[in-house]
Amino acid sequence: MTPPSTDINQQEILSNLSYLLREDKVDFVRNILADLHAADIADLVEQMPPEERDQIFSILDPEIAGEVLAEMEDPPREDVLEEMDSSKIAELVNEMDSDDATDVIDAVREFSADKAREVLGQVEDEVSEDIHELMHYAEDTAGGIMAKEYVAVNVNWFVEEAIKEVRDKSDEVEELYQVYVVDDFGRLVGFVPLRDLFLARPHMPIKQIMNTDVYAIDSDMDQEKVARIFEKYNLVSAPVVNKSGQLIGRITIDDILDVINEETDEDLARIAGIGEEEILEDSVLRIVQARLPWLLISFFGEIGSAMIMQSFDATLDQILASAFFIPLIMAMGGSIGQQASIIIVRGLGTGEIDPKDLGRRLSRESKAALLNGLVIGALVFAIVAFWLNDLAFGLVLSTSLIIVVMNASLFGSMIPFGLRKINVDPAIASGPFVATFNDVVGLLLYFSLLSVAFKYQLLA
Repeated sequence: MTPPSTDINQQEILSNLSYLLREDKVDFVRNILADLHAADIADLVEQMPPEERDQIFSILDPEIAGEVLAEMEDPPREDVLEEMDSSKIAELVNEMDSDDATDVIDAVREFSADKAREVLGQVEDEVSEDIHELMHYAEDTAGGIMAKEYVAVNVNWFVEEAIKEVRDKSDEVEELYQVYVVDDFGRLVGFVPLRDLFLARPHMPIKQIMNTDVYAIDSDMDQEKVARIFEKYNLVSAPVVNKSGQLIGRITIDDILDVINEETDEDLARIAGIGEEEILEDSVLRIVQARLPWLLISFFGEIGSAMIMQSFDATLDQILASAFFIPLIMAMGGSIGQQASIIIVRGLGTGEIDPKDLGRRLSRESKAALLNGLVIGALVFAIVAFWLNDLAFGLVLSTSLIIVVMNASLFGSMIPFGLRKINVDPAIASGPFVATFNDVVGLLLYFSLLSVAFKYQLLA
């Protein structure tokens, strides 16, 4: 495999490939692709029009084409698979690791269950069995991201037998870090680092050099928890076991990197209020479908804000300057609420914040919000006093701002905890929900204080 390059000029290569494909100069295209890593080819293919994508996959060798397919993002990969015939997909699947092959079959099933069955009917029996087994696990669990390619040796073997097993499976298992040790029933009992295995004497029993302090991942464990375990213990690979403790697969660090990227993208998408829309999504209808519900929530929330303003029109008429600061009130509440909620969502997601920490977290956020509010309130008071020469209005405005900031911070902190308690993804509390709530409540607090000030003749 060609090593990845950090300095390729994608636009220049895309331009050259497009020209060569139009001129049907296949050999030149093949020469260019031969110098690129599969991940670089995947980046290029994702930016190509559909007809050029199909041409590239017809040129690539099946092994390289499978690696490129595994590196691609979901929307463009689904487009490629939709145009590719089932026999070609089966050819590529045969060359892929079991976890990547399962992802491809799942992608095909998204648009055609019949085509997925056709592909499975044409792949090799051993590959088909692995895929069927992996498809039984939820995609966001350890079983859903594990691969069936690993090296396991019996606890009663000798070193020379284990080394032979490693050599026999060298073509099947890439990135081999350790050899797992199982008993006669397939249950995981330990592991041997590859270095220790090859340095040991040939006739030494495996049980004498194996390490029994092995951290096994349960097949039903959530992928986010698996990622935290890899991070905490600095793992590069880990065995996966079933309920009986039998070794059924392994997870490697590249799988974990994919999980981290996937979870981060999902959280950021929900925080932004756009659901799980893919960055590389080509379908306009899918993009609209992902964004419109969240926009409608914001729309109706802001209609509520407009109704609040209409109900306080007398207050606006009494002091026109109050309208100048509406954007400030709304922006400060929204920003503070987003800051608080994002910190909580991220902390809950990574496990750095425990759901039991609600009281301590709210206390800390209240103190931070109060200090922030006092600083911002003092700035607003000084600006109003200097700009409008109205100390009374400056006091009402700064007080309103402090209360809005406190409210926004507490709300932004509490909602993620509440949603986690009822088993709802806390990331959904951010975006339109926090912003809309703070707009409505912020305006309500602001105009209520202004009305009270007018009622008691605190403002002229």
